[in-house]
Amino acid sequence: MIVAVTGGKGGTGKSTLSANLFFYFIENYKTALIDCDVETPNLPYLTGSEDLSLAKEVFIEIPNIEEGKTYDYKNVCKEGALLKVGDKLIFIEELCSGCKACGINSNITFKKKSIGKIYEKKFGDSYLIVGKSNLGERKTAKIVTETKKYALSKNCEINIVDTAAGTHCNVVRALINSDKVLIVTEPTPFGMSDAKRIIKIVEKLNIPYKIVLNRYGISDLKVNYDFKIPYDKRIVECYCKGESFLKYDDLRGCIEEIANWIIWG
Repeated sequence: MIVAVTGGKGGTGKSTLSANLFFYFIENYKTALIDCDVETPNLPYLTGSEDLSLAKEVFIEIPNIEEGKTYDYKNVCKEGALLKVGDKLIFIEELCSGCKACGINSNITFKKKSIGKIYEKKFGDSYLIVGKSNLGERKTAKIVTETKKYALSKNCEINIVDTAAGTHCNVVRALINSDKVLIVTEPTPFGMSDAKRIIKIVEKLNIPYKIVLNRYGISDLKVNYDFKIPYDKRIVECYCKGESFLKYDDLRGCIEEIANWIIWG
């Protein structure tokens, strides 16, 4: 089972929900919690797991352009990373995604470039898997793909994928192949607007989803939702300590209701 937790707007509570679902599921299932917000991962802090181990490094292959060498290349790079002007090739490394299209029918060779790392921590027979891009890296989609791939190789019964905020490429990559999606929103105009955008993407991917309304009670805005998590000081306190809020029976009930949908539908 792969369940993705997303929401469009940043700060709606995606990671908080993901972490608490993880602590709930590891009581009975082998579970992987996968942080695919590779540019700003925060699940290590929410699970009290800053002592991560390096699992693997993520590389892409970029053109190895040598000064003075003539290359048979046509301007095929859609990213604008490699441009031929006269007989000279101009390579802007920061724009290269590593697709290697420039090497098709060309004498261009390639070299490896590190773009990020994957870290892990064991919780019994369960795992926290965290993808993290190198500082300043702009093309990070492959880190998302490799982080999911590595996590799924653990063959866990439950896989919780925590996506980045937004509706961009990295979010879509994190959502692909999920069995179910939880869309986390809040009763604010911004939260509702972004939730509508991510719903359109999830529907195009044809993945079953439910809406989780976080911070329920902070406004009178009418929001359609399937599950709710109240605005509660105890959640904030647990968040700041890197702990789950499952020790509170009423809050645990909120997570249990969501977990039952994930397992039983």
